[in-house]
Amino acid sequence: MSIFWAKSISCLIWESGALFLWIFTYGIGEEVGWRGYALPRLQEKMSALNATLVLGVLWALWHLPIFFYLFDPAIAIGWFFGLMSGAILFTWLYNSTDGSLLAVALWHGAFNFITASAAGEGLGAAIMSTLVMVWAVVLIFVYKPANLSTQEKQVIK
Repeated sequence: MSIFWAKSISCLIWESGALFLWIFTYGIGEEVGWRGYALPRLQEKMSALNATLVLGVLWALWHLPIFFYLFDPAIAIGWFFGLMSGAILFTWLYNSTDGSLLAVALWHGAFNFITASAAGEGLGAAIMSTLVMVWAVVLIFVYKPANLSTQEKQVIK
């Protein structure tokens, strides 16, 4: 019985460290540029939804090299729709938290950990990705394209 607990604790420590690494690299590493720099500048010139769509295309191009070594090109259309849905959700989160990069970075890192790492292979990743896609569509209809939030869109002041 004690061997079981030792393995469980060891696994928990390992996965917690991996989650921290995913949040630090993918969450903070990407979001400083995407939501911290680019999104407020784009939202200054256009609606939150249009800014998100522009940013989403750039974000997709940023991730394009993954298809050369990791992904099957057959999933490209679904992956792009999922990425754009994630971008909408991130804009909603960013605008709803008065521009909190921490909130977006935590969500980004945790989402990637669940959907893009060995920790989240299988049904869990598929369910999470599907929920994000549905959530993004709901956000557009509930919060409207102008701000994608009950708060004002975040712009450079």
